[in-house]
Amino acid sequence: MSPGHLDPDVIRRHLMALRHTIETLARHRGSTIEELESDDDLRWAIERGLQLCAQNAIDLATHVAVASGRDVPDYGAAIAALGETGALPHEFANRFRNIAGFRNILVHGYLDVDVGIIVRLLNERLDDFAKFAACIEKLLTEETGQDH
Repeated sequence: MSPGHLDPDVIRRHLMALRHTIETLARHRGSTIEELESDDDLRWAIERGLQLCAQNAIDLATHVAVASGRDVPDYGAAIAALGETGALPHEFANRFRNIAGFRNILVHGYLDVDVGIIVRLLNERLDDFAKFAACIEKLLTEETGQDH
């Protein structure tokens, strides 16, 4: 990939993975803090699903930002850059960029994960990943002229 060139195959692959993970996680909506605290398998499955959603979104954001010629020193900056370029609504990008920090907690601070945050993301913010995916899909359609 070079600046100014989106790789449609990379984007489609990440979108497919993101959408699949969103659908899988959606089956667990309504889970409570108590359920996750008492069921390690459920908590780990949901944490892993949210980690995959975050990583796919970050990988997409980084790809699109770099393709647009943006320098993105970190994951949050990649998401913010999409708000600056109009690929994401600015306000949404500002809010969604926090997913980068959440991903880092899951990967690096996994001993201190707040189950309440996991439950809130699952039950109240899962649609943010779907909105992100829809924005990237729209961008890809505009760039390639093909529906996906």
